[in-house]
Amino acid sequence: MKRKTYYAHAMCTYGHLQEQQELAAIRRCLRGTQIVNPARYDGHPKKLIDTLGFCFRLIERADALVFSKLLGKITAGVGAEVNHALKLKMPVYQLRDGKLLRQVRSVKYLSRSRTISLYDEWRNKYLD
Repeated sequence: MKRKTYYAHAMCTYGHLQEQQELAAIRRCLRGTQIVNPARYDGHPKKLIDTLGFCFRLIERADALVFSKLLGKITAGVGAEVNHALKLKMPVYQLRDGKLLRQVRSVKYLSRSRTISLYDEWRNKYLD
């Protein structure tokens, strides 16, 4: 059975070049893994009702989690996903500069409101 890796990343990057580059890096580092990308479930009725709970259930069916930061910070959803995977004793890796770095301790992350502000900063920097 193919190993599954959950890819935790900021929602504002869904469908953009940054996401494509990060997916390519994960494929290079973890050859043969099936990547579980929560962006593929956008619009899913159960995800619309309980986004984080839905993503937690996807994580629970994975073998590992890879996450990325946004502008050097861990966003609210990504931080919650990372800490959930760590509680499950799942291998967790930070994707940084095209490499995977093992994460063994829980992470501190931005509040939801600060995350939304950071999304705007990212959009202004990369989408204008």
